[in-house]
Order: sequence, then C-alpha cells, then structure tokens
Amino acid sequence: MKRNAQAGFTLLELLVAMAIMGVVLMALLNYFSQGTRISTQSSSRAELQQEILNVQQLIAGRLKEAWYVYPSSQTLQLGSTPTSTAALRRNPVAGTARSGTANWLTGTDPVLAVILLPRDITGTCPDTTATTAQKEAGKDYCYRFFAYYPVKRSVWVTGTTDSGVPSASNPGDDSANGDVWVLAEYRKTLYGFKAGDTIPTSTLDGGDANILADYVAPTVATPGFTTTTPIDNTYTMFSLLPTGTSATVPVTGVTLNLATTRKIGGITLRLPNATDEYSITVYPTNLGKIAAN
Repeated sequence: MKRNAQAGFTLLELLVAMAIMGVVLMALLNYFSQGTRISTQSSSRAELQQEILNVQQLIAGRLKEAWYVYPSSQTLQLGSTPTSTAALRRNPVAGTARSGTANWLTGTDPVLAVILLPRDITGTCPDTTATTAQKEAGKDYCYRFFAYYPVKRSVWVTGTTDSGVPSASNPGDDSANGDVWVLAEYRKTLYGFKAGDTIPTSTLDGGDANILADYVAPTVATPGFTTTTPIDNTYTMFSLLPTGTSATVPVTGVTLNLATTRKIGGITLRLPNATDEYSITVYPTNLGKIAAN
C-alpha cells in the first residue's frame, strides 16, 4: 500500500524563520522604545521649561516690590554650621572659603537678596525680645528679608529628610542628577528692624528655606552637566545693575538668568539650549520708599 508523504519544515528552515522573527521583533521593540524615550524627553522638557519660567516670574515679582536690593560685596550669613536644616542654605560653589557653608558673597556667588516693605504699615513691628505670640501677632508690621540661591540637589535631598523640614520640600532622590542644583527661597521676618537701621548681613539665621525649582543648571563647571570646551555654558545667575563690585553703589536693576538641565534616559537635556539662559531684567519700583513703623 502506498503512503502519502507529509510535508514539514527542516531544522534549518525553522532556525531561519526564528532569526527573521527575532529581527522583526527587535525592530519593533526599538521603535516603541524610541517613541517612549522621545515622549518622556518631550514631557520632561515642557515641565522643566514651565517650572523655570514660573520661578523667574515669581522672583521678578519680589524684585518689583523690593525696598532694598543687596549690592555687590556683601557677605550674607544665612546660618552658622550648615548641618540639619542649615544644609538647605549650603553654598555649592567650590573653590572658596564659603563653599559648603551658609555664607554667600553678593555679586560673586549666585545669590540675590532683597528686603521688602511690611505688609501693613499701620502698626509697630515687635522687636527681637518679644514673645513668640507677640511676634506672630505683629509680623505683618515688619520688614521682610528674602534670598534666592542654589543648593546642590543631593545636599538638598539629604537636608530635607531631617525632622522639622516639610516633606513637600523634598523633590525625591535622583542619583543621576545629584550634581545639578535646586533653586531655593529663604525668608526671614526682620523683627525690630526699621528704616534707617544698619542693613543686616550677619543676623539672618532662623528663617525658612523652601525649594522653588528643581534641576537648575549649575553656573560653574560641573562634570556631566556643563562644559567649557568646545562651548562654554557656564553663566551668571544674578547680574546686579549697574555692574561692578562696589558695596557703595546702589542697585537699580537685576538681570535674572536661569537654565535648567537633567539627565533622563541616558540623555542630558539643557534648556533653553546648550549655551543660553532664560533672561529677564527687572527694575524695582519701591527702592528706598519709607514705611512708617
């Protein structure tokens, strides 16, 4: 009796088919992975840009209200030993005696400091010897100190894990971006201060520091985030006008320069581009106006 032969695949044919299928699947995987990376980078780009622009407008608003802008060559002591919460005021610029401390030199370090008028000029600001309750009741009658400065991101994350620091100020660990900066706002009520008094520079401890922007590009050379060759994308964050380093020259305007950078998906994003910054110049309108208190 004659049997019908059944056709089948040889081992070689199966191996060839599996190889072709593997190539097709790899191509599909790369396609979808690339699409995901592009989508993630686009989303991060939009978030970084919007955050920086929002912060820039906030600082510009403070400047427009400023009664006094600290000129160049002023050493601001925002704290003593930079441990615990004082770490949130730690100067990230290496190579100076101020590095790692809560001391900042205006016009040289990336810091901007201003004093604002009281919210209410109809009352009297309590002095430093007043009780906590008296200070709380009268704080709206007091001048207010604000400082804007960067902190190394890894230092900020560690500092905000300490007790007593609001958890909302912790942006979360990101080891790939530990060397970028965050931009902080430090505020302190100037109890007992009035127009005509010596402008304080060394009695500024005891205020509150909060994060304003994450992933701020360092202003100095930082491996992995800034370059000096073949391009130089270091920059000056706060430029006081008129330019110069004399503490006796009153400030009439400030140029804010901010850039943002982040490593994501193996790519380092920097905005607005590889070399420039988002810039705005503000001329305060309340400089020197006297508030009766």
